[in-house]
Amino acid sequence: MTEKTVTEQTPAAVKASERDPARVEQRRPPSRGACRRCGRNKPVNRLMLCYPCWVKTRLEEKGWREGMPHPDDCGCVGLGEHGHAPDG
Repeated sequence: MTEKTVTEQTPAAVKASERDPARVEQRRPPSRGACRRCGRNKPVNRLMLCYPCWVKTRLEEKGWREGMPHPDDCGCVGLGEHGHAPDG
C-alpha cells in the first residue's frame, strides 16, 4: 500500500519562487585588487585584469604579440602605444 504525500507551499515560498529578477540583489564586482596578469594592485575589471593587461589580452586574441605596434583599430586609450595623446 502506497500513500501519496501532498505538500503545500506557503505563501512566502510561492512569493520567493516568483521573484522579479530585476529586484534580486546584485553583487558588485571588485574594483581594486591585484591584476591576474601583472600582479600590480590597480583598478581591475570583472576579469580581474587592469586596463593595460586587458588591452594586451584582447590584442593577443587577434594575433598581436608583445613588442609589436598596436593596430590603429585596437581602441586602447592612454597607453601611449600609438604615439598620440589620450582623449580626455
